[in-house]
Order: sequence, then structure tokens, then C-alpha cells
Amino acid sequence: MGKFSERTNMKKSIIALFAAAAMSAGVSAQDSEGGAGSTGLGAVTAPVVATAAVVAGVVAGVVSNNSSTTPVETVTSCEGDDPLVDGVCVGTTETVTVTGTATATTTITVPVTFTYAPTVQ
Repeated sequence: MGKFSERTNMKKSIIALFAAAAMSAGVSAQDSEGGAGSTGLGAVTAPVVATAAVVAGVVAGVVSNNSSTTPVETVTSCEGDDPLVDGVCVGTTETVTVTGTATATTTITVPVTFTYAPTVQ
């Protein structure tokens, strides 16, 4: 579902890019008389805007289609002999509690289970 969402967002971005390029194609720069004293590169014309929009669209398409089809093999490990269950390490330990009064002492051993993220190698 993650890849589908990314592709949908990229398609929306490309559509928005082309819509913005289409709206900006009607914008013209003010021209003035050229000559020996004039400076600058010239007016931004509709062909320049259209070319920039097409180049941006091609670049966006290449970026959005750049996905690897080769599966990446990851090796995960847990500490000691803790098992890997559903992508998380499950560990157990025992907590010893000693309680008592002046006449009697009670020792209680409680198993405690905890989870943690595995180490990716």
C-alpha cells in the first residue's frame, strides 16, 4: 500500500506541475527596444515556458518510475537466544522479589517478557 500511495502522490504532483505550466504559458515579459545599451537575456516566451514544463515533466516521470525490482535481503538478529516473532525480538527475564517480616521471608520469582527491535545487519 505504501508504493501505491507514493505513486498516487507523484501523479498528483505531476498533474499540478503541468497545470501550473499551462497557466504560466500565457504570461509574457515586457519587451523594450534593444540596441547597444540594452542588457539582459531577453523575454521569456511561451516556447521557453513550454520547453521547461516538458523537461520538468520528463524529469518527474523518471524520478517517479525509479524503483528497484531487486529484492533487498536484510539479516536481522536478536540478542542471545531471544526468538524473533513477527518482526520483533521477544526476551524474557526473571525478577526476584524478597519480602518479609521479622518472623518469615518470602521469595517470589516473576517471569517478565519484553520486546525490542532486532538488529539489522
